[in-house]
Amino acid sequence: MPRTCKMTDPQPLSPTLSHSGEGSKAKIHLWPFLCIIFLFSLITSAVAQSPSDSLPIEGKEPSIPDIDQWQILKDETAKDPFAHKNQFTINFKEYTEGTDWAYPLPGGKVISPYGGNRHHGGTDIKTFPNDTIHAAFPGHVTLSGPHYAYGNAVIIRHANGLETLYSHQSKNLCKKGDWVWAGQPIGLTGRTGRATTEHLHFETRVNGKSFDSARLYDHANHRLWPYLFVFTKKKSGVKITFKK
Repeated sequence: MPRTCKMTDPQPLSPTLSHSGEGSKAKIHLWPFLCIIFLFSLITSAVAQSPSDSLPIEGKEPSIPDIDQWQILKDETAKDPFAHKNQFTINFKEYTEGTDWAYPLPGGKVISPYGGNRHHGGTDIKTFPNDTIHAAFPGHVTLSGPHYAYGNAVIIRHANGLETLYSHQSKNLCKKGDWVWAGQPIGLTGRTGRATTEHLHFETRVNGKSFDSARLYDHANHRLWPYLFVFTKKKSGVKITFKK
C-alpha cells in the first residue's frame, strides 16, 4: 500500500537566530537590531537631504560676512549725520587698516594741499598715470561719471557720516549704487576735467561741505590719525575737533 506524505502548513519565519550547544537552545531576537538599523537609515537620509549652511541655495543670495551689519544699518543715517542732533563722533582709534579705512592713493605725494590762495576745495595727490585709486572707507557710491570741472568723478557716502570725492580719473571702476569696501579699487588716475597733470583730487566732506583731509589723514605717512573726532553743526558751518 503506497505511503502518503502529510503536508503541514508552512511556519512563518521568525526573526530569531537559533544557537544549539551542549543540549541547550538559545534564541537571539533580531527585532531590536532591525529597529536600530531602520532609525539610523532615517536619520542619515534626513541629514543628507538637508541643505548645508556653507553652500549657497538656488534662488537665494549667499550672505556676505565681509560687510559689517552696523555699517548697513547706519547707512540711511549717513545721508544726514545731523538728523537727530547737532553733533556726531567718529572714533578712528577703533579703525583697522584694510577693513575700516585705506589711503586713497598708496605711494602718492601731495602736490597741492587744501585751501591756500586758490581756495582749493580738496587735496591733490600724484603718483603716475592710470595708478589705482582706492576707497577711503566702506560705503555706497552715489555718483560715478562726468561731474563738471571734476571730470570723471566718484562720490562715496560712508556710514560713519562722511563723504569722499575722487576726481580726474581716466576710468572709473565702480558705478552708482555699488557698495565698496575700504581699499577697493574705484578708479584710475587721469587728467579729465580741469586738470593739468594726471593726479587724484581727493575731498573729504561732511553734510555736503568739504574740509581739509589732512585733519583725518597723515598724508606724508599715508595713515589715518588715530583720534576721536567730534563734528558739531554751527550756523557758520561744521566745527571739527579731536581728542587724542
